[in-house]
Amino acid sequence: MKKIFALLVLALLIIAGCSSNSSSDSGSSNSSGGSDSGSGSADEISVAMVAGTETAAIKQLVPQFEEETGIKVNLNEFNYDTLYERIYNDLRSNGGAYDVVFADDPWMPMFAGGGFLTPLDELGFEVEDDFAETSRKVSMWPAPEGPRLPGSDPNEEPRFYGVPSVGNVQMLFYRKDLMEEPETWADVENAIKEHAGKDIEYGFIHRGARGNGIATNFNAFLWSHGADFFDEDWNVTVNSPEAIEALEFYLSMRDTAPDGVANYNADEIGRVMVQGEGLLSIVWPSWAPEMEKEGSSVKGKIGYTLVPKAEGNDHAPMIGNWIMAIPEVSEKKEAALQFIEWANSKEIQKEAVLNGGVPTRTSVLTDPELLEEYPYLDAIAEGLNNANFRPRTPLYSQIESIYGTALNQAMTDDLTAKEALDKAAAEIEKLMEDNGYYK
Repeated sequence: MKKIFALLVLALLIIAGCSSNSSSDSGSSNSSGGSDSGSGSADEISVAMVAGTETAAIKQLVPQFEEETGIKVNLNEFNYDTLYERIYNDLRSNGGAYDVVFADDPWMPMFAGGGFLTPLDELGFEVEDDFAETSRKVSMWPAPEGPRLPGSDPNEEPRFYGVPSVGNVQMLFYRKDLMEEPETWADVENAIKEHAGKDIEYGFIHRGARGNGIATNFNAFLWSHGADFFDEDWNVTVNSPEAIEALEFYLSMRDTAPDGVANYNADEIGRVMVQGEGLLSIVWPSWAPEMEKEGSSVKGKIGYTLVPKAEGNDHAPMIGNWIMAIPEVSEKKEAALQFIEWANSKEIQKEAVLNGGVPTRTSVLTDPELLEEYPYLDAIAEGLNNANFRPRTPLYSQIESIYGTALNQAMTDDLTAKEALDKAAAEIEKLMEDNGYYK
């Protein structure tokens, strides 16, 4: 275990310098006039959270928690990269600046695996079965399925280190006024041939930006073609024949995509779809309210469904949940847990939906009253029930950088599909070997 902890720390040191989005600091906001500090009385807590649509809904409801409990909540908001750096640096230094942290689910192997988070059972708390199953899995450590880290105890029982708070999962947005709901990628290909450049300008809208952007987008193609990153012994499989077939299909749809799609990220996809110019794309749930709001040119025209699959394989959208967790060094764990329980209660998750929130509780996602107004919730529930998660290793950010760079080179025709995935596989294998994953 000493060896694996050393590996975790080394990975964290490397990853802290990596980025998948903008690296500028978005600043912080404070709902109660406090500072970016975890010090103070037990009736005041400090929360580190990502700034943006993922947390906007719960942010609006925080005053309600303060009024009900008398606990002041200091909200510290940062963009994605800065949030990671702030949390990681504070955890590593035992700074205690934050009592609650929002963690993207791929960070859990580093944060929980590194011993930096509080196991919730120590506080007498268990995550309810009402939370979607895959959402619960990504909140646990060790991972309840897939290969374990080298040197770790194969018999160690998974424990909850956080509560899934934002139920992000990839969805397929498609123009239901023009096409039938697609089940397979062959259905998508046929719809593009029928409609793109005729009754709508573009076909499939790729997220082709180098690194995190294209890696995130292509993962659903990889998995839905029966391919994966690793086998059960961490042997690299990302250049399997199934993976190459998936990438070749992904590249084939560029003919009806907008110019410059190799540089597109999530916001560019959302804008094309909300402007009514795209036939279909893989989109995060936070864009669904934009499609359905009054005045939208596509209101009532967008269908929401599972990311399609290749014939003979399973649907496999990627989960991207945000998890609320409590740092091990927090001195206000009871108040922190009270906030987490409140923020993720059925009542508050339901109320958050009214403000554009993306719930993780099945009972909220399938609430008949909400579904009348928010038809995309059913697709989120279905997506979470079919979702895959990224490899549970603290090296994932480096893996993603390697893989996402190679995929982008294929998008720009600098490499063929096979060349790109062979290149990625060789570099990932060396990374894993250098970090002790192979005996």
